[in-house]
Parts: sequence; structure tokens; C-alpha cells
Amino acid sequence: MTRQTFPRLTLAALALLLALPVAAQTIGTVATNEPTMTGTPPGGGTRELGIGTGVVQDETIASSATGRGQLLFVDQTTLSLAPNTVIVLDRFVFDPATGGGEMGLNLTKGALRFIGGTLSDDQPATVTTPTATIGIRGSSALVIHNKGETIAIFLAGEKLCITAGGRQVCTSRKGGVLTESGYLGRVNPDFLAGILRILDGVPQGGEGVGLSSGVNTPNPSDRGPVSTTGEEFDPDIFDDDFTFDDLFNSFPVQCCFFPD
Repeated sequence: MTRQTFPRLTLAALALLLALPVAAQTIGTVATNEPTMTGTPPGGGTRELGIGTGVVQDETIASSATGRGQLLFVDQTTLSLAPNTVIVLDRFVFDPATGGGEMGLNLTKGALRFIGGTLSDDQPATVTTPTATIGIRGSSALVIHNKGETIAIFLAGEKLCITAGGRQVCTSRKGGVLTESGYLGRVNPDFLAGILRILDGVPQGGEGVGLSSGVNTPNPSDRGPVSTTGEEFDPDIFDDDFTFDDLFNSFPVQCCFFPD
């Protein structure tokens, strides 16, 4: 090898190494999956997600028309995804030593239940939809984007806010409903049960416990992985004949709230 050839090969090898993608850091794992959920990491192809699969920042997660799943993040934040839901894990920074950092995701369509971990204790985690931005601080909430409308339901905790059209409205009332129009009132229990049915499914054969928000409720020993705040997920096979359109069509007037 000549003196001229060696530097050229070295530079070529260095350029190749710099071009290789750096392994992304895992920010959470799939805790449950019924039956199909996929992930598309940045710069990678779409893969089917199984229980225990790690997810990374900027990954797109999608559930199938009959699929639902739960993600557990390293700060103990839990996301439960309904069927036909697409999210992007936009931002996740977490320092285990201090508990500081930030979390943000994009909900393109569908519904999710957020149960906050360490990160949302000090500052709100954000869920951005095509029409609004939801801030969730020290709380659990449902966020739905369906037919061009965003609905956020405060389940428990500290505070839930929505920002749309340059205006921000917040609530700390359990069961409070926020949309792009602001605070609408308390959630209709039947509507809430319907959303939870879509998120969690209805166990066949009458097995399992009834619907709940998943906050501060006991977790039976036969359940799958849960967050430290006690969210439940039934691993049984569910009926999947109830869709968002069915739910919204069944509430033609004041779809999801009782005005105060």
C-alpha cells in the first residue's frame, strides 16, 4: 500500500462510518398488544411490535383496526392506544437522577389514555393533534381526535389544558371535558364508558373486571404489565365491533358532556 493510497482509504472508511445510523436510545417498551401494533423508527422500516419491544424517539406507532396496546416509558408514563390510532413519539428527554426532562407526542388520529409518570410532575407533557395542543401535568387523561375534532377528558390529577386558536383553557375538575371551543362541562358517563371500551375492549365470556379509568384501582394478579399508578389492561381477546363512529353517532346531541 502506497503512502498516497492509505490516507484515501482511511478517509473513505471514516466517511462510511459517519454515514451509518447511530443506534437510537430506547425510551419505552410495549407492555401489551392486542393483536396488532406497528412501529416505524426514524430511518427504519415498519416493524410489528410485540410485548417487550423497545420504542425510540421520533418513532411512529400505529394500531390496526382491531388492535390496541400499551406503552410503558422509562419514567413510568403509560400510554394506552385505541384501535385505528397513530402517534409519533416526538420528544422524550429524561434524567433518572433528577427526574427532569420533557415529553411530547403527536396524535394524528384515534384515541389514547395518558397516565403521567415522573416527567409530567414538574411540567406538562404535551399531546399535539391536528387541531389543538393538550398539556397534561401530574394527571391522567383521555385524548381523542376524531372527524377533525379534539376532545380531552380529565380523569384525575393536577391539571389538564388545551390550546387552540391562540387561546388556552384549563380544568382540574375530574371528568372535565375540553375541546377547541374550551371547557364544555362534565363527561357523560356513557360516553366515557364507550371510550374505555374502545381503548380496553370488552372481555368475552364475562371475565375480568369492569371498565375503569385505570387510576388508583387495584390490579389483579392475572393482569399484564402496568404503570406504577395502577393502570390495568386485560390481556384477554376482546370484542371489536364498536368503533369511534358508532360511539359518536350514538351521541348526536352533546356527544360527551353535561354542561355545568
